[in-house]
Amino acid sequence: MKKPKEDIPLQYFERSMFFTMFFVGITAGFAFLTYSLWKDFNPMMFICGIPTVILFFQTLWIMLNPFAIIYEDKFEFKKTMFSNKQWYFIDIKTVEEVSPKGFKIIYNDGDEEMVSTFGIRASHKKAFRDAVNHYVCKSLVVERAED
Repeated sequence: MKKPKEDIPLQYFERSMFFTMFFVGITAGFAFLTYSLWKDFNPMMFICGIPTVILFFQTLWIMLNPFAIIYEDKFEFKKTMFSNKQWYFIDIKTVEEVSPKGFKIIYNDGDEEMVSTFGIRASHKKAFRDAVNHYVCKSLVVERAED
């Protein structure tokens, strides 16, 4: 039986500390509200408890996972626990200059997509775009060599 290919991460890009602390603060606020309702035996604690548990796991997930990971043939965003998106380098034609909002990807078929970098460390934005551009150019060279 053949073992499936394992994706080995080449680079990690971290989240902004402000973004992480924002989630910690909101989770702590919901936890305090739920605890104060529980202490008074208020039935609203059940309604507040569910978002508190979801926020707790989301915050824990944000703290344990990097913002973006670059593999050999793709890169992946891990924005939230519910949204992971992957882009394969072979599908991308170019990557445009980074802006405060993010950067634009132009696909081989001419479609464009804006990639938001909200939540990544400010010092990592340009490095992330340069790394993506490097691997896109590398995949284009490999693709032309195969033709």
